[in-house]
Order: sequence, then C-alpha cells, then structure tokens
Amino acid sequence: MSDPPVRALEGVRVLELAHLIAGPICGMYLADMGADVIKVESRESPDASRTVYGIARAGEGILHLTVNRNKRALCLDLEKPLGREAFYRVVKTADVVLEGYRNGVAEKLGIDYATLRPMNPRLIYCSVSAFGPEGPWRSKPGLDALAQAVGGLMAVTGEADGGPALVGAPVVDTIGGLLASQGILTALIARGRTGEGQRVDVSLLDGVLLSHLARLSVFHETGVPIPRYGSGHPNLVPYQAFHARDGWIFVAVWKDDTWRPFCKEVGRPDLADDPRFATRADRLANRKELTALLEIAMAGRTIEEWMAALEPIDVLCAPVNDYAQLVRHPAVRATGMIVEQEHPRAGRFTTMAPAVKLEKTPGTIRTGAPALGEHSREILEEAGLAPAELDALAAQGII
Repeated sequence: MSDPPVRALEGVRVLELAHLIAGPICGMYLADMGADVIKVESRESPDASRTVYGIARAGEGILHLTVNRNKRALCLDLEKPLGREAFYRVVKTADVVLEGYRNGVAEKLGIDYATLRPMNPRLIYCSVSAFGPEGPWRSKPGLDALAQAVGGLMAVTGEADGGPALVGAPVVDTIGGLLASQGILTALIARGRTGEGQRVDVSLLDGVLLSHLARLSVFHETGVPIPRYGSGHPNLVPYQAFHARDGWIFVAVWKDDTWRPFCKEVGRPDLADDPRFATRADRLANRKELTALLEIAMAGRTIEEWMAALEPIDVLCAPVNDYAQLVRHPAVRATGMIVEQEHPRAGRFTTMAPAVKLEKTPGTIRTGAPALGEHSREILEEAGLAPAELDALAAQGII
C-alpha cells in the first residue's frame, strides 16, 4: 500500500492511554490516517493487548501487533510527580488525549480533562468507558460482553428455543472505537471553527444502544420486546440460514414478487399457492410450518448450486463462512482488507487494512506496533525535555 503525498490527519498529535480493543482501535484508525498517535503506558501496567489471548509472534502479542500499528510508544510512570510533569509537557504539544481508564482513575492520576484543559485550551479530550460518566454504573469495570448483556444485544441473539448468546466477535468494542474516532474528528472540525477544544465522551453502552436503533424504534412504538430468532428476521420469512448439502447458506426472500419464483426453484411450486404462505403476513404467521418445509428442500443442493439458482431470481443469498472460508472468499479478497504486514521483530503476518477508503488521502500501514517505551526519549525530547532531564527520569525508573 503506497503512502499518499499528504496524509489526511498529518500534523494531528494524539496521546492514547487505553488498553485492549476499543480505545486502541480508535487510535489505530487515527494513526492509519496519518495522525501521530503516541501510546502512553507504564512498565507496571502495559497495554494488556501485549499478552492477552496467549498468542504471540517473537514475544509480540498478536492483538497488540494488530491494533497498535503506526503508533509510537511512551513508557511513563504517571503515579510519580515527575512522570506527570513530563506528561504535562507532552500534553502541551498534543491535539487529542484519548483515555480508556475506569471512571475516576484519570482524576486520581491528575490527567483528567479539568486538569489538562488549562494547559492546552485547544485540547480535545476523549474518554471511552463501558457505561459512561454518569449513572450508578459509572465506576463499574466493564467490557464488551457486559455491554452486550445490559444493553440488550445478548437477549436478542441466539436461537429461539435457546438462551441468550454472546455475539461471536467483539463488535461492541469495535463500535465504541469507531464512535470515539468519529467524536474526535467532529471535535477537530469544531475546533477549526472556534479555536477551542472540548471533551468527548463515548461508552460501549451508548454504542450497543445505537446498534438497536432500527428495532428498538419498533419496541418504543409497540411496547412488545423482540424475541430471539436465531439467524431469522422478526418481519420476514424466509430470511435465515439453511443447511445445504455441504454447509450453511443464508437466504432472504425479501420481496413478495420473488416468492413464487423461489418456490419453483426449490422444487415446491405448490407453496406459492398454499393459503398459509401466500402473503408476507401469512408466511410470518406460519413461520414454523414454512421453515420446516424449506429446511427439507434446501438440504438437497450444495451452496454453490443454490447460489447459481437463487441469484438470477433476485433472492438474496450468501454462504455462511467460517474464518477459514471467509479469508478465501472472492468477495472478501476483493475488498483488499486482508493484507500482509512486516514487523521488525515479529516478521511478516496477516492483518487488516484500513476499512475506510479515501481516494486521495487513504489510510496506510507504515510502521509496526512499537515495543514498550520504544520512543520515550524521542517523544519527550520533542516536548522540550533536555538530555539531562531524560537521564534523571530514566535513573529513577520514571521512563
């Protein structure tokens, strides 16, 4: 991926104090787009992505390698006064502080917005938390799964006759990271007009509530909770995964005028004239009966055969890919999202390209995820600390 002559966020400096997925994904997006993202960690409590999952390459945690590319690393003890003073020097050179601590930790460390704003009135301060800065759960430790649970996503996920299910990928962490990047970019645009920074608050709970937007609007109107439908849809039938001869295929008859051609193609033209299934409302009312009949019919062909038969009649369909299948699927490969990256210590590994594609200033992968404190001296020198000051900080274990 060639580097554009001008990067979209070149000249924007971000201090990232966040662990694992949500905050680092936000920092990754900003860094991919050219921002100078400085990952601030301590020796005693580095980003857990360096060790989580227990999967590493040459000692580098695979999650760390993925979400912390294009960043520089500053290792600093913020619990010591001299460490905080050094951090304040860097804050004066920054555009954004991105923090993902539990509520109250930033205040305890003296790096909260109220403390930093007088030092840099143009500073944008983005907090990413599980449950937001207000309410009874403001100080509760949280993660993706808890937000899925309390935010209702788990309750509507899973088979109709089974229990609640966790979505298989950390989608809420990812939504939180993307909302944080959106908030930061919006605040940067506002600062360009007003000259002032501001605080940005994003919570995982906010993100999961946003994911319910379409269906929660129905609940607000009807007062009826939406049950679990597995891979199905509350208002459309058939609209689900079926077991074909060689695997699973998702099929959606989403338009009434495709119902009759679909019935003919699956070898059951009689279903189109069956009064139980004649209209969308009829099919919805008789979901169980229709699904049982279609499960038998769909088992008779392979996924490839069904794709060839259903696509020409405008029935939406797609194979249900596992990870091994999805990385080989031609539609996935055509996105250019799965790429190879070189790392100075971990070597060559497979990762994701930037998901937002800009024509003239695209995001790029330029540098590998940094080692703990790899750029500490370099960053602090840029903030104006003299070599003697850096030597003193190093001697005391602060950097």
